[in-house]
Amino acid sequence: MKKIIIDEVEYVPKEKEIETWKDTETGLIWNKLESNKSMTWEEAIEYAKTLKNDWRIPTIQELVTLVDFSRNNPACKITSTHCSYYWSSTIYADDTRYAWSVDFYDGDISYDDKNNNFYVRCVKGDKK
Repeated sequence: MKKIIIDEVEYVPKEKEIETWKDTETGLIWNKLESNKSMTWEEAIEYAKTLKNDWRIPTIQELVTLVDFSRNNPACKITSTHCSYYWSSTIYADDTRYAWSVDFYDGDISYDDKNNNFYVRCVKGDKK
C-alpha cells in the first residue's frame, strides 16, 4: 500500500470504499472528504495518487462547478467543505510557479504560489 508523508503526517489510503457525491449537472464524482490537512500543490498531486482508482486533483473548470455563489461560509455545494482555499490541477499559463485555486469561503478564484498550503478535494470522471 502506497503512503505519503506531509509535514510528519502520514496519509495511507483506506481499504474501505471512499464516500462520494455525484454532481448531476456535470456527471463528476467527488470525494466527500477533502484532505484532512492543507498542503503544497506538489504534495496535493501526490496525495491524489494515494487514493488510487482514478482519483485526481480537479481542473479549475471542474473545481469552480462546486461553488455556490448564492451563499458563503462555505460557498460550496458540498457543505462539509472547509471555508478555505483548495488546489486545482490547472497551472497558471503565464508563470508555472503558480496554480489556480478556489476559496470556498466566498467562491473567490485566483492563482497562487504552488508552495502555499491549501486543501484538496479529489474528483473522478472525464476532465472538463
